[in-house]
Amino acid sequence: MRIHISWKAFLAVVIFLIALGLLLRSASRLWTSEAQTVVAISPAPTQNTSRTLVAETPLQTTVPTMAATVTATPSPSPSATPLATPTLANTPTAALTTTDTPVPSPQPTLPPPTPTPFQPPTREPTPAPNPLTVVAQGFGQRGGSASYAFVVSNPNPNLLAQSVRYQVAAYNAEGIVLLTDTDTIAQIGPGQRMGAAKQVNLPLNLTITRIEVLIRPGQFVQAPPLQELPVSNAAFIQGDPPNITGILSNPLSRDLANLKVIGIAYDDVGIIGGGTNEVPFAPARGRVPISIPVSTSQLATRVEFFAQVSTAP
Repeated sequence: MRIHISWKAFLAVVIFLIALGLLLRSASRLWTSEAQTVVAISPAPTQNTSRTLVAETPLQTTVPTMAATVTATPSPSPSATPLATPTLANTPTAALTTTDTPVPSPQPTLPPPTPTPFQPPTREPTPAPNPLTVVAQGFGQRGGSASYAFVVSNPNPNLLAQSVRYQVAAYNAEGIVLLTDTDTIAQIGPGQRMGAAKQVNLPLNLTITRIEVLIRPGQFVQAPPLQELPVSNAAFIQGDPPNITGILSNPLSRDLANLKVIGIAYDDVGIIGGGTNEVPFAPARGRVPISIPVSTSQLATRVEFFAQVSTAP
């Protein structure tokens, strides 16, 4: 039996096959391009810092990357060209390497430093002042009055003695205390002498045979020497009572008021009495007469005056 195919049907089949081959070829090219863009992913190398996993030689691990193989379907058309077939590559893409990372060894913890206690700077101890000394003392008596006098020396060359307290006791021949008197010397200049004298009253039937002087310094301070006021034309004037007189000079450039002046009378043996008077006014760089009564029954051969003021204005 013969099958008769018309040329139109044959032409339609050929055209259909050609169109199908072109369609498959285009699809194959598209698939191949997508397969070639596949990127192999390899794990990043990790590093082990543990001391128990440290090896002497690095460990290498090869991770294969799988690539998809795509085979193009040949076209039934005679003009179809087979496509290149990608193959599975077993190429290592990365190496995982473990290296010996040095880990610092723990350092011993030092204890905190012990704080040093604060110690104030040491100072040299201030030497104790030399004690004041009584270098002369005596008394005089006339009727129912008497006078005592003494001289105190300050041996400290840079220290002023202030508020020097003293006590005088008068005794009879049997050692009985007849009277006591207490007063204060305002100041004694560094390395200088200062006198003290006063008149006291006692009954007529009592006779003084000796006196005793006790002194107690108040405090010492750093100060320059005091200004000693000179007295000229000193004299002992007999009378009832006798007086010691002189002319006091003020060498300072300022006036002096209410100036205390001490006068002491001596014979050839020692002090025979003394007294104190207050000069109301001494002009600057001027002179003023002074007169101090003294209770004594003896004749003086010389007299001494004490008048000291601070050099500060």
